[in-house]
Amino acid sequence: MRLLNSFIAILAVIFSLITIIMASLSVNDLSAYFTVYTLALLVLTTLYVSLSEKARRALSAVGLVAFAGFMVIVVIEVVEIISR
Repeated sequence: MRLLNSFIAILAVIFSLITIIMASLSVNDLSAYFTVYTLALLVLTTLYVSLSEKARRALSAVGLVAFAGFMVIVVIEVVEIISR
């Protein structure tokens, strides 16, 4: 199995486990799911630094977009807390 294929397979398994665990804990907040998925993606990408240069650039772009979404969620939560 190629390295990129194993990355995608492991990421799918991790996302599935996260979904099952959070659903069993009755988490209904979409931002919580997105945050945990982003953290899992960034950690797994860090572990797979030996990917080819082309794949590394593509995964870095995906990680950057996920991190930007995470930051938007953080800003929204901070504004909500401050406005109380």
